[in-house]
Amino acid sequence: MGKTLVQKTVSITSVCQNHGTPLYVYDLDKIREQFRRLSTALPRNFQVHYALKANSNLTVCHLLADEGAASEVSSLGELIAALKSGFSPENTVFTGPGKTDFELANALEYGVGLVVVESVNEAQRLNLLAEDQGKKQPTLLRINPEYRTLNSCDISCAIAPSNDLRPIAMNGQGASKFGVGEKEAEDALEAISNLPHLDIQGIHIFTESNVLDYRHLLDAWRNTVVIANRLRSQGFSISILDFGGGIGVPYNATDREFDIETFGQELAAVFNETPYRCMVEMGRYIACEGGSYVVEVVDIKESNGQKFAIVNGGIHNIYRTPGMQKASEFLTVLGKENLPTIPTVLAGQLPTPIDIITREAPLPIDLEIGDLIMVRNCGAYGYNHSLANFALHPHPAEVAYSGDRIELIRSRGSYEDFFAHQKLIDF
Repeated sequence: MGKTLVQKTVSITSVCQNHGTPLYVYDLDKIREQFRRLSTALPRNFQVHYALKANSNLTVCHLLADEGAASEVSSLGELIAALKSGFSPENTVFTGPGKTDFELANALEYGVGLVVVESVNEAQRLNLLAEDQGKKQPTLLRINPEYRTLNSCDISCAIAPSNDLRPIAMNGQGASKFGVGEKEAEDALEAISNLPHLDIQGIHIFTESNVLDYRHLLDAWRNTVVIANRLRSQGFSISILDFGGGIGVPYNATDREFDIETFGQELAAVFNETPYRCMVEMGRYIACEGGSYVVEVVDIKESNGQKFAIVNGGIHNIYRTPGMQKASEFLTVLGKENLPTIPTVLAGQLPTPIDIITREAPLPIDLEIGDLIMVRNCGAYGYNHSLANFALHPHPAEVAYSGDRIELIRSRGSYEDFFAHQKLIDF
């Protein structure tokens, strides 16, 4: 099935005239469509948990809670956002390394359905807190598998991603701050199983990120089932599998999109016959293509033969790691969509050379100060992934639309926001 396009009924230019720039704009119809497409394609024993780390705006989260999504959070702040927007605590999974006792105690008090523990130490701390509250907390153990590819999250940060489907020898590259190694999983599960106030129900295995070839992700998920089956055969009670995320979106107009329908069909052939309840944590696939980031050109210059366009919102509003900078080349200059272009460094206004949005933006030859540049596919890891306090520029506003209804869903920040919790003490 080809990609379904949601009809745009609003003018981004007029939205910017009304609300200013820098600005995030969300197409809620597209976000809703992506969630429905995903949940329809997955087998019936799968539950979709929306990953708030991608975009925690209350309006976006409420839309997905209303659609029937569960939630995945990785901090107390995200948990509070999930509850404020309508997600139920019992359908929430709390993931991530380095959870503090304060966060774990609050997760217990709110009645979070599952806590993913990342070490035996964390499990022991959670057990003591659960004992204090007189509870028995359902948990999963995060495991780092031996099977990885070059698209593994722990590897692709250091080297360019690859479409190579073959597993690679991990050696030292397999070290991770997340979870426990596959070779240590049995000992960890044994230790956690003996903690009286934890109910270990399954495992969480997530390695791959932003995968466009569904066969690649299918191989990784099959490997998770192999690990789970082996652990069950050793007597461990494994009934839940959390596959994390990994379904990618194209960040240009030429890459083929992830074939979610075929992926779902092949998943069904494998997973409908397993004894497991399955979970996925999806943020990027659901929210990314429904968001855009709009900035205004404030200066144009050349340096050593390289053209620069300086805009009024850089990495303090949209930070993408060097490996993801090319994603920001998927852009449009409003009103100049079909003009000849030249590779241009798209840079922000911060007083640091790292404030580069992308180095080869295809911008019009006749780009002018005042032009509006819209970077596509910023609905996930855009606002939430920025270096917000660098140089004390106010936070951008956020606007959402559905059909022809447009609403401001986060007001633009003010300069006073930066000083709200500070105290000036004269020593």
